[in-house]
Amino acid sequence: MSARILGAAFALAILLDLGFGSAVAQQLPAVSAINGKAEFDAGVLSLPSVAFIGRAAGTITLPVGDRFGIQADASVAFASGLTGSAALHAFTRDPQSYLIGGTLGVVRTPGTLVVAAGPEAELYFDRWTIEAWAGASVAMPSGGGATRYAPMAMANLGYYLTDNARLTLGVSSLDGYGAVQLGGEYLLESFDLPLAVTAESRVGQDGAWRITLGLRGYFSPEAKSLIRRHREDDPSDRGAALYTAAGGKTLGGGRSAASGASAPPPTPGCIHKEVITGEVYCMDSTPGVPSGGT
Repeated sequence: MSARILGAAFALAILLDLGFGSAVAQQLPAVSAINGKAEFDAGVLSLPSVAFIGRAAGTITLPVGDRFGIQADASVAFASGLTGSAALHAFTRDPQSYLIGGTLGVVRTPGTLVVAAGPEAELYFDRWTIEAWAGASVAMPSGGGATRYAPMAMANLGYYLTDNARLTLGVSSLDGYGAVQLGGEYLLESFDLPLAVTAESRVGQDGAWRITLGLRGYFSPEAKSLIRRHREDDPSDRGAALYTAAGGKTLGGGRSAASGASAPPPTPGCIHKEVITGEVYCMDSTPGVPSGGT
């Protein structure tokens, strides 16, 4: 299913590009040159308990002729376990107005493997950028629970305060978990290597929050402003987006990350229950006797 969605999205991108071929004959290439970026960020999260998080990530983007490009994203993070994510994009783009294509991504948390696929698009309006990726996701819990199927969607609204400073407001829904993100990026101008400072905060539907600060280095043959790098070089990092969107049962493998444990099963005639070493004990009955026991 994921492969069919991705193939249909890329086929649509090709048809649109061919349909406007005469109008875009003089446009800039979809990807200016081979380029990439590497980043590291760190911070804190609140659930299942307040903890340190650290993440390293990178992307590489390749031109395919003048009208098309491909990008690969990868990241690895440590926060109450190891989480890895990756994505592969195929797209066409006019750096002055739009990007359209398809993306296949995967995120692996300690509790679940999630595969997501669907079309993506970006629209450019002067200093405003709208970015969206939507489709379907398949979640496979590590503990052997039932496979979950759900729609997936991520959208960002970005505004460039200057050519080198951007603010972003985003929303996401992955594996039934919704979240809101607020981020910023500033490209420093006093370094030979293009280096940007990043910041992001996220609040999930269960109240879980995450705050990070980081550094991002860009690699390309030409010196550019931040807004040009985003529109002429690498599209949005969907591997990082999957990591940011993951929460709830995606992290817990079918249980809520807020609770940190599965709820005890219902026990007839018992009001107060507690799980101790895997056994469900009815605290209304004789202490030390499992519920249903004698």
